[in-house]
Amino acid sequence: MDDTPPRDHDDEFVGYEADTDTLEEPVGPTFTVTNPPGTVTVSTFMDGRVREVELAAQAASMTETDLADEIVVIAKLATQDARAAQYEYVLDDMRSQGHDEVATRDFLARDLDLPSPEDASAARARVFAMRYAGDHD
Repeated sequence: MDDTPPRDHDDEFVGYEADTDTLEEPVGPTFTVTNPPGTVTVSTFMDGRVREVELAAQAASMTETDLADEIVVIAKLATQDARAAQYEYVLDDMRSQGHDEVATRDFLARDLDLPSPEDASAARARVFAMRYAGDHD
């Protein structure tokens, strides 16, 4: 048995505050997904990185494991929406340059592994149907 008294961690990060003058927030669109119960909202940048996680007060009643799982699921959906926007952006750009739409769609899906907006929407519908089918507010 360890008789060492518990440490006070309040002062461990003193002097390690972020230098907000050098942090630059990427400019551009964000993609936000909220779970049907409204407890978890995740926003991502267009490159798929998570920008923000918002939790409703009701999230406090979830177990830590369930909350973590919910955040990951919703973050993946928001990232998928951002990747679908990349698909749309590149498709529109390639189309405007005269490239064949069918070949471009194939390239985006097969070579870049980007979901189409329709694929992202269908994936969200599947996840929501499977996870929240019995939830009624």
